[in-house]
Amino acid sequence: MVQHVEQVKHKGGNAAPQASLDAHGVVHNRPLTPEERREKQDKEITNVSRMIGIYCHGVHKSAKGQLCDECRDLLEYASARIRACRVMDTKTFCSSCKIHCYAPVKREQIRQVMRYAGPRMMLVDPGRVLEHIIDSRKARAFEKQGNSTQASK
Repeated sequence: MVQHVEQVKHKGGNAAPQASLDAHGVVHNRPLTPEERREKQDKEITNVSRMIGIYCHGVHKSAKGQLCDECRDLLEYASARIRACRVMDTKTFCSSCKIHCYAPVKREQIRQVMRYAGPRMMLVDPGRVLEHIIDSRKARAFEKQGNSTQASK
């Protein structure tokens, strides 16, 4: 298996491979492939969609599987932000990202959704919650290794 490594200049002028984190929390010493990036984006959109659905049903009393206009707008906004993310290869979760690409109002809306839906996800999709916990631990280890979410130049 041939591994491609992108060289990135650091402050001291030394070149080092750019580490990336895929949808399964696996660290690679190369940028993500387009397929890996798409899989990671799809996974994030699925998670956000599920959480917005829980929130909309519980708070806005929408029919199960349906979104009100406000929540549909938030999901479209979040999906567009995820697809346009410049640091998808190295980011873990949006909440820990150093680049805040959400508009302040949308950022507060998504925080409310996460606060409400997060604890309820255990009842709706315990497998995804367990996967999120594992990914969170892998992400913390990834960040402790010195990999931070910064915009590429």
